[in-house]
Amino acid sequence: MKSTDRKNDYPLILVIDDDRLMRIQLRRAMEQIGYRVAEASDGQEGLTAYMSLHPDIVLLDALMPVMDGFTCCNLLQQLPGGDRTPVLMITGLEDAESVDLAFEVGAIDYITKPIHWPVLSQRVRRLLEASRATEELRQQTERVRLSEERLRLALDAAHMGTWDWDIKNNQVAYSVNTEINFGFSPGSLDDSYDSFFANVHPEDLHLLTQAISRALEQGADCDLEFRVIWPDRSVHWVANKGHVYYDDNNQPVRMLGITMDITERKHSEQKIREQAALLDIATDAILVQNLDNQILFWNKGAEHLYGWKTEEVIGQNVSTLLYSKIPSQIQTNQQTLIQKGEWQGELHQITKQGKQVIVESRWTLVRDEQEQPKSILIVNTDITEKKQLESQFLRAQRMESIGTLASGIAHDLNNALAPVLMSVQLLQNKLLDDQSQRLLTILEVNTKRSADLVKQVLSFARGLQGERTNLQVGHLIGEIEKIAKQTFSKLIQIYTDVSTLDLWTVCGDATQLHQVLMNLCVNARDAMPTGGILSLYADNVYIDEEYARMNIDAKVGKYVMITVADTGTGIPREIQDRIFEPFFTTKELGKGTGLGLSTVVGIIKGHGGFVNLDSEVGKGTKFRVYLPAAETDPANFNTDIYKLLPSGNEELILIVDDEESIREITKTSLESYNYKVLTASDGIEGIALYAKHQTEISVVLVDMMMPSMDGPTTIRTLQKINPDVKVIAVSGLASNNQVAEFRGNYVKIFLPKPYTSEELLKSLHSVISS
Repeated sequence: MKSTDRKNDYPLILVIDDDRLMRIQLRRAMEQIGYRVAEASDGQEGLTAYMSLHPDIVLLDALMPVMDGFTCCNLLQQLPGGDRTPVLMITGLEDAESVDLAFEVGAIDYITKPIHWPVLSQRVRRLLEASRATEELRQQTERVRLSEERLRLALDAAHMGTWDWDIKNNQVAYSVNTEINFGFSPGSLDDSYDSFFANVHPEDLHLLTQAISRALEQGADCDLEFRVIWPDRSVHWVANKGHVYYDDNNQPVRMLGITMDITERKHSEQKIREQAALLDIATDAILVQNLDNQILFWNKGAEHLYGWKTEEVIGQNVSTLLYSKIPSQIQTNQQTLIQKGEWQGELHQITKQGKQVIVESRWTLVRDEQEQPKSILIVNTDITEKKQLESQFLRAQRMESIGTLASGIAHDLNNALAPVLMSVQLLQNKLLDDQSQRLLTILEVNTKRSADLVKQVLSFARGLQGERTNLQVGHLIGEIEKIAKQTFSKLIQIYTDVSTLDLWTVCGDATQLHQVLMNLCVNARDAMPTGGILSLYADNVYIDEEYARMNIDAKVGKYVMITVADTGTGIPREIQDRIFEPFFTTKELGKGTGLGLSTVVGIIKGHGGFVNLDSEVGKGTKFRVYLPAAETDPANFNTDIYKLLPSGNEELILIVDDEESIREITKTSLESYNYKVLTASDGIEGIALYAKHQTEISVVLVDMMMPSMDGPTTIRTLQKINPDVKVIAVSGLASNNQVAEFRGNYVKIFLPKPYTSEELLKSLHSVISS
């Protein structure tokens, strides 16, 4: 590398002269103005010095022994870098031939002896400046050449071509790759403007001409993807981008652009769209997220399960979208996924409407071509209803196990208490002093109390078979009402409704059923320490197949339903599954045994019935006790009850519910009773059907909890279409606030799930008649 390329170095001058005195003078003169100097005594020595020193300039004497300056200069030009090193010839010869020879062999300048030192200094400075400028220009030119070469290689690697349109002359210069992208061999595409469009697909030609016109008029880039037809008639996709250049008068004079064959990419995109369409057919929720938890893909199944549309979730964080509080297991799951490439398990998530769902989730790690983790494929199956049924089954199993255990303990306790009680009674006749009598009385009372507890445990465990007779539930409720009004706080208002004159009879033990209702009323009283409303009422109900499918304890048939409702504190959802377990209580120590509700369940199960709970914290609680009617043969019901149910007159009913099984069984029931039915799987589909058949539809049944568009939104939209629309709202999860908001405004009747065919038909008849 030359010395001018080294930082903080002064230019190096090589002096080649056989005259020692001249070399000394030249050294002093050059060093005085800041240059470094090296010397050589003849041409041969000078060439050797040049090879090792690479000086910035050479001061060369023309006449020297061994090798003269002309020969030395000529050889110097052939050394590496020698043609770029300026040579100043110093000579005593002034003839034209010597001067011409000096320039011919490569000297840049010459100066004659005797030397005029200021002139020499000026010549050296100018030659060094010119040399530096020349070198910088050379390096810049080389950089440009390398940059152009790299660009060419990059364009070739990307199959990108260039084109240059001279707008004034209407001629286009194409690169080889552009010709290839249009299906032509190199050099076969002429330079006319029209040839650029000759092979564009007819359906895309208008788009391309519009894009070019817009670019010329507005100064925007012409950026478009379009199809071209190759000479072999095959269709290919080309991406084209051009930029317009203008003259001083702001007139377009030139457009430069690039083209790229994107056929393979388009085919891949089409394949992906086809695969995505297949994924949309799947009922499971399928989504893809990147390693930063951002959603990349969201199929129709995910839209249906979670209620979020694809355009709403792309780019969103999946954790914040599907979890009210991100569970700690998510991080553990991801670590397992990275280690093993897959993970599966159950997850508790939420929908757009805030509804909790349980999913069976399968995660698969997707890797790129270098086997590096790229994204996560997730397939979620909704198992909410399955888990609810499992929970009912497990709870029933747990209660049965506890009952078996309690029955065994009660049996042993009875055996232990019997001799104690008999011994107390014997001792009372023998130990007559006052102290003994007091102690024996205490012992007797507590032994009997223990026996009563054992009796309660037995009634829970096996329902204690007492004397069964046909009973009128209305009489039982009347007796409970009298006791409650006499003993409960006056702050509690008590209402009963047994006005149904044709209440079916039940076969049961009056004392045990009296105990059931009393236990429930006492719990209601305790839930209203500052007062409230206690309601008792009964009604005939028929449990059909749909209801029985949703409740594991229910069987198809006739039941009398007794409801005990309060407006008290309510029961938190997290403990509602446990309140029927024996010895579980929320009351203070000493204020409850925890056997009241377990006894209720035991007695009612012993009567072949079941108990349902509906409670909301701060709103109150309803216990519904279902007792089989005295005659529960479904065949009898068909003749006695079904023939009395109101039939339709071919009115058209629209059912909007996301549960397919509910839509189908409801449709079948209504069609059996002379109704016509349309069904919709969500609110959006329901609105579309209503808008199409508005004049024909008599009533709309709307489920309150649906994905995509929930019930309240659907009802409001229907009301905007038709302010007089008749709606029956249906839900198993709607809060009291929702019921209060819609009942009396847009909703004629609110029908809680599970509902029976009888309830549905009576509700429809009521709405249509009104």
